[in-house]
Amino acid sequence: MVLVLRNTNLGRDAFFIMVGKWGCTMRFVPLYLVKENSILAESIVNIRNQVLLRKDTILTHKHIDRIRDFGIKSVYIKDPVVEEWLQEEVKDIIEPHVRKNAVFKVQQGVEAFLKAVKSSRSKSAYSQMGEKLHAELNDIAIDLIDEVLNTSQKKISLMDIKSEAYYRQEHAVNTAVLSIMMGTKMGFKDNELKLLALGALMMDIGFNEIHSDAFDHTKPLSPDQWHIVMKHPEMSYTHVKENTTFNAHVKSIILQHHERIDGSGYPLGLNGDKINRMAKIVMAADVYDAMTSDRCYRNAYPHHEVIEYIMGCAGKTFDFNVATILSRSVTPYPVGSYVKLSNNQKGVIIKNDPVYPLRPLVRTFGVSRYTNRESYQIDLMDVHNVTINDLIYDLKHT
Repeated sequence: MVLVLRNTNLGRDAFFIMVGKWGCTMRFVPLYLVKENSILAESIVNIRNQVLLRKDTILTHKHIDRIRDFGIKSVYIKDPVVEEWLQEEVKDIIEPHVRKNAVFKVQQGVEAFLKAVKSSRSKSAYSQMGEKLHAELNDIAIDLIDEVLNTSQKKISLMDIKSEAYYRQEHAVNTAVLSIMMGTKMGFKDNELKLLALGALMMDIGFNEIHSDAFDHTKPLSPDQWHIVMKHPEMSYTHVKENTTFNAHVKSIILQHHERIDGSGYPLGLNGDKINRMAKIVMAADVYDAMTSDRCYRNAYPHHEVIEYIMGCAGKTFDFNVATILSRSVTPYPVGSYVKLSNNQKGVIIKNDPVYPLRPLVRTFGVSRYTNRESYQIDLMDVHNVTINDLIYDLKHT
C-alpha cells in the first residue's frame, strides 16, 4: 500500500504536505484503518521543506501514532493488488508544486495587503497595495488556468489535501481550480476564467478580521459564532470595493458567494438572477470543496454524498445548470475506491463513465448472478438493477 497524507488541526509551523507524483492511483481511508507495513509514497515536509518522515518509510504503529500526533485524520492509500485491475489512473488536476506555490503566494499576498491597509490612512496607498495584490493573484490565476487547460484530466478527483493552519488559503485555491474547470465546461473565455479564479482566491479574506474564537473550534458553530462568520463576505468586499483594479465581477463574487438561488443565503438575501452568474459558480464550488474537506469539528463528507446534496438542491439553493456542470466536473467514486453494491457485493471502481459518473465499471469480489469467474466485473451502465450503496474502507469488516 502507498499512501498520501491528508491533514487537519496543524499549527502554523506544522503544515505538512505530500510532495507526490502527479499521477498516482489512490483511495481514501481513515487513519485508524491504516495497517502496519504500509509504505509512505513521498516524504512529509513542513513549510520550511524540512523532511519529517521520509519517502518509502515502512510504517509501524509508532509511525502511525506519530502521524496521528501531527493531527492527520485520513489518508489516501494505493494497493498494488487492486492497481492491476484498474483501467485508468487518478491524477491531481494540477501539479502539486503549482498548488503549493499558489497556496503560499495567496497567504503571503493577502497578509501583506491587509497589514498595509491597517497601517495606512491614505486611499492612494490602499489602492497601490490593492494593485500589487491584484498583480500577484493575477499571476496565480493564470498559472491555475494554464494547468487546468493543459491537463488531460476531464474531472477532478483530488481536492482535499489541506491543513487546518492554512485551510482558508488551500480552500480558496481549490475553489478557484474547480471554478475554472466548471467555467471551461460552460464555454468561458480566458479572461472570464481569470475573473472566476480571482473572485475565488479573494472570497474569504474577510475572515482575517474575525477573531479566531469564532471558527477555530472542535464543535459546530453556535448561533452567536455563526452570526459573526456570516459577516465575512461583506468584510471581504469592503477590502476591495475602493480598489478599482479589481473587476466588478470579482467584487460581486466576493460579496455574493454565500447567496442562494431561493434567497436563503447571506449577506443580502439575493435570489435568482439578482445573483451574479460567476458568483453562482464559485458558490457551488465553495460548498463542494468545504464539505469534502476534513475540519477540526467534523470529518470530510464523501464526494458522492456531497454531489448528491448539491444536485438535490439544484434549482433551489444552487443554480440548476451550475449544479449539473459541477456534477460533471468531479468524480464521485475515484478509481481505486472500494464500494458496497445494492446486491451486497463488494468491489473496487476500475473505470468511470465520463458522462454518467454514478454508473462506473466495478471489479467485484466474489461470483454472483451478475458476474462470472472470468470477468468479475459489473458495468453499471449495463446492469440497471444494481447501484452503489456506499463507499467502504475495509473489505473484511464492512
